[in-house]
Amino acid sequence: MGTVASIHIHGDVDPALADHATSAAFAELQRLEAMFTTFRKTSEISRVEAGSLSLLDCSAEVIDVLDGCTWLEHASGGAFCIRREGRLDPAGFVKGWAAERAANCLRDHGLSDWYLAVGGDLVVSGSPHGEGGPWTIAIANPLRPGGVITAVSVTSGAVATSGTAERGAHLRHADGSAANAFASVTVLGPSLTWADAFATTAFVMGDDGLDWVARFDGYRAFAVTRDGRLLNTTTSTIT
Repeated sequence: MGTVASIHIHGDVDPALADHATSAAFAELQRLEAMFTTFRKTSEISRVEAGSLSLLDCSAEVIDVLDGCTWLEHASGGAFCIRREGRLDPAGFVKGWAAERAANCLRDHGLSDWYLAVGGDLVVSGSPHGEGGPWTIAIANPLRPGGVITAVSVTSGAVATSGTAERGAHLRHADGSAANAFASVTVLGPSLTWADAFATTAFVMGDDGLDWVARFDGYRAFAVTRDGRLLNTTTSTIT
């Protein structure tokens, strides 16, 4: 995925349980990366692209991702597209989807107070240090490396950001032109799969992207413009 993953567990947790849970979560991320990376010819997605693997013979996870991408392409009027320079590349959907599956490993092990972060996208559960109250998540300033532009308070769910802070101008329209209306878009919602996918899509959509995200129940968005202004669908999430 070309990024860093981390898990932070709070509260009074048996170290052995924490080790088992984190190992399971990281193993799931590695398994899914091996399945979906476009940088390895042996991955399932690369073999589908090459025509050496039929969709009928793919893993259920591949079908799940491709179904999600197809729905998102239709819902966004084509703003989201997994055909990149003529090649199949579901990276704009897979990261959040895979991170959410990894987070489920922590839940399955009975952990309650934790967050999992993958490349700046987060799933949170419980509360900091098990003491109650919301998590405070800082959002990077895409125009000032190392800086923070705002913070959001989250009690549960996910926060995902798409933009130029980590990887530069890497998001493009279906025709290959650079998406440059915003410097970043952040989406908050119950699912990291969709928060991440919506953030990527809204970034590409530009001015209409925030209103588009607001159509989906439980999801809120804000964007940093290229001149440093902060636009949002609701002021209640900005602290």
